[in-house]
Amino acid sequence: MTALLKKRSKFITAALVILACATSSFAELRSMQFTPEESANDSWKAYLGFSGGNSMIADDGTIFAGLRIGIDWNSLIGTGLWGNVIISDVRNYNVKQKQMLDYKAFGVQGEITPYRHGIFSVSVPVNVGFGVVNTMNQGDEAFSPEDYFFVADASVHFGARLTKALEVSIGGGYRIFAGIEENNLENSDFNTLFGELRFTIKE
Repeated sequence: MTALLKKRSKFITAALVILACATSSFAELRSMQFTPEESANDSWKAYLGFSGGNSMIADDGTIFAGLRIGIDWNSLIGTGLWGNVIISDVRNYNVKQKQMLDYKAFGVQGEITPYRHGIFSVSVPVNVGFGVVNTMNQGDEAFSPEDYFFVADASVHFGARLTKALEVSIGGGYRIFAGIEENNLENSDFNTLFGELRFTIKE
C-alpha cells in the first residue's frame, strides 16, 4: 500500500510540474499573434523543450521527465541535446533482496518534420545517448550508481502550434538499451514502448 501511494504521489507531482510549465508558458506567450505561414518559416530558431511520459522498466510502469535544448535549422530539420530522468522508481524482482531502480540518460537528438499543415505537424525525433542505472537496496538511504548503458529511441509526434513560440506535441515510440548486465538485469528488461507529451518553446 505504501509503495502504491508513493507511485501515485510521484505521478501527481509529475503531472503538476508539466501542467505548471504549460500554464506559465501559455500565459506568458498567449498575447503573441502569429499566422499559420509563420510555422513554416525556414529561418533557424533555438528551442527549449520540457516533456513527460510513461515507459516500462523490469515489467513495471514508470514515469520519466525530459529536457531538450537545440536548434531548428529550418522547417524540416532540428538537432540538439536531451536528458531524461526516471521520477517513479520501480522494484527489481530479479534479485532476492528488496531493490528499487531508476536511471538517468543524456545524449544528442535529431528531429525531422516531414509534414506541416497550418499549425499542425508530424515529426520524427531520434535520440542517441548514454546513462546510468541507480539502485537502492532495503536499508540504504539513497540511490547509488550500479550500471552504465547506451540508449537509443525513435518516435512519431503529432504537434500543434498554439502561439508564435509555443508548440505542444504528443507521440510515442520504442526505446532500446545496450550494456545492462548488473543485478540480474539485462537489456530486454529496459527495452520498452513509451508515450510522451512535449512542450516546446521556440524563438
